[in-house]
Amino acid sequence: MRLGTQRTGLLILGFLISACLPMPTATQATAPEPGMTSAQKYHPLEPRVGIEGIDNVLAAVASRDLQLLRSLVKFTPTKCTLRDGLGGPPKCLDGEGEGTPVEVLPLLGSEGSFIRKDGIENWQGIEVSGLYAIYRVSAAVKSEDYYPAGQIAVIFVAAENKPAVSLRLSEGGIVRVDHIFDTSPESLEAILQREASELILVPISRR
Repeated sequence: MRLGTQRTGLLILGFLISACLPMPTATQATAPEPGMTSAQKYHPLEPRVGIEGIDNVLAAVASRDLQLLRSLVKFTPTKCTLRDGLGGPPKCLDGEGEGTPVEVLPLLGSEGSFIRKDGIENWQGIEVSGLYAIYRVSAAVKSEDYYPAGQIAVIFVAAENKPAVSLRLSEGGIVRVDHIFDTSPESLEAILQREASELILVPISRR
């Protein structure tokens, strides 16, 4: 009887200890804690938000349909320049004079560059693995004739040590491609704080 009483006491003690342990919740499972994989820190590429222009871009990126992605580019009409130096409007090609009208897709990264409409078939799109956030761009964000800020920004993340990519959209088309080299949580959050007037898809880190 004494042995049975001891066993019963141990079972009860074990039950009480396990009951006191925190149970995993949905928030704990998705929050970006140290040691979690990138796939757990960001949204998968599949989400749709119910806005056709955005969902078309998400579908093209998720399916890696390069032709579809290229077809969604909305080129920016601007004028080329003969001036040297980095930055500024797109450079004129041989035979083009200062101010010649051109149509381009701006690319921003460590330096700015442009893809011309007649050269879009050379654009290899983006290689990404997850989705950080989607937001409406504040009207206060600076926009140049040749570097439109866009109405919507979709921030994708890539593999480790690769830049994140922000696709800027206007009227359902891609008007700019930004490469974001600092992909730390603090840097990505700072972009939202600086530019977002409304979050359409909230980062997992905010949940």
